[in-house]
Amino acid sequence: MKIRWVATATLVPCLGAAAIVWWRQHDPAPYTLHESPAVTVTVRPAQSDYPEAKEVAGEADLLIRAYVQRLLAGDSDGLAALGAPWFTNKQKAAKDFIADYRNVANKLVVATVADPVTPDLALVELRFTGGKRQTLNLSRADGVWWLELGEGDPDKP
Repeated sequence: MKIRWVATATLVPCLGAAAIVWWRQHDPAPYTLHESPAVTVTVRPAQSDYPEAKEVAGEADLLIRAYVQRLLAGDSDGLAALGAPWFTNKQKAAKDFIADYRNVANKLVVATVADPVTPDLALVELRFTGGKRQTLNLSRADGVWWLELGEGDPDKP
């Protein structure tokens, strides 16, 4: 009886640790937030009678925060890496976005995720402190949200 108890007491924490390692390795998003610069971003769904906007806002939250962070840092390589892999000319588009929006990314940014009309496509309106606005298109492939950055077909990953 004691051997079963010891085996169970040992096995349960090991299985829990294995589950945590597996979960962390299987996070589909290939991007993360960097430690700096810190950004203040509020991501919210648009008013809707359908749950999709809320779901997409939750799923795309990390991408939107990483986008604002890369803008503020002036990190064109990091910003281009957030672009959908099947798009081209991402580097030029990233540099253009940084030139247009970097100077307003240092204060509160409110991102409103629209109710998606087409599965795996989303529209996000960013409102920067001071009144400047930007609209981003997002595409999802294999459970990962990407920026439609550069040139490409959002429906053909």
